[in-house]
Amino acid sequence: MITGPVETTDTSVTRKAKAGAMRRIERSLRPGLQGLRDRIKEPFLAWAYPEALSFYQRTMRGAYLPDDLIDVVPQLKILYLAVPKAASSRIRSNLAALIGNDTISGWTSSRNWRVHNRKASGLRAPRHSILQFYHLAVSPEALRFTFVRNPYARLLSCWADQYRDRPLVPGYGRVEVYLAHREKANPALPLGPDKTLSFQDFVAFACATSTWRIDKHWQQQSDIVELSGITFDLIGKTETFANDFKPVLDYVGASDEVRRAAIPPFHTSARRGLSDYFTPELAERIYRAYERDFDKFGYPRALPE
Repeated sequence: MITGPVETTDTSVTRKAKAGAMRRIERSLRPGLQGLRDRIKEPFLAWAYPEALSFYQRTMRGAYLPDDLIDVVPQLKILYLAVPKAASSRIRSNLAALIGNDTISGWTSSRNWRVHNRKASGLRAPRHSILQFYHLAVSPEALRFTFVRNPYARLLSCWADQYRDRPLVPGYGRVEVYLAHREKANPALPLGPDKTLSFQDFVAFACATSTWRIDKHWQQQSDIVELSGITFDLIGKTETFANDFKPVLDYVGASDEVRRAAIPPFHTSARRGLSDYFTPELAERIYRAYERDFDKFGYPRALPE
């Protein structure tokens, strides 16, 4: 009679089930534990470091998703603001590797979720260390940087990555954002399981909602980077990433090996050139909606080659 393998398999299944149950319990308890930590931490900071707490609270009130988009990297004396669809996955992968977390270095789209998962990357949000966030935000010795992207290319990348060929029904995060705000933005936009969002329709939706703070992937970049009390030492451009990221590598004293790994070929979700997706009318619509981004970051009105 063969019983060993059956027992082992049953035990393995039981262990996996228990582990899954424990993870679900941990997730359900996390908001309450976070609230308890905040209730303990904030009174202490108010007593010991009132300026740091006041700075953090002011940033949380005015900025768009600061605890999601700001990375505090005390090991490197770096504060990074991740602008979605502007090489943020690549940069977070590089920062994680620089602090010794090689498990997610060498970013690829299949590992994208790990790059943006703080437990996996080791990168910290402001809420994880309010005092360190404050020091890096104001210290003359720290490096504060972000990257931006041409609004035309950023919107195309967002559509290609998040909406192309997806049916317009609940079940996927970005589609649910669209469904929740479609009526207010433009009720004539498509809807239903037999419909998808064309690039032209996505542009209409994104332009109508670009200031609503409903999704970081097409929110105006000029709004994202305006952080009270924080001045960036570097605002790089995705289009010139290889050159613009060098000051970051110089600042941390990166080796030649690290430099080669940090600047791989740029990944894009688009299948054709920019000009294949845009009509003059579509480009004009984007320019009008994102004019602040074009002006603030010095992007030309004409479509890039």
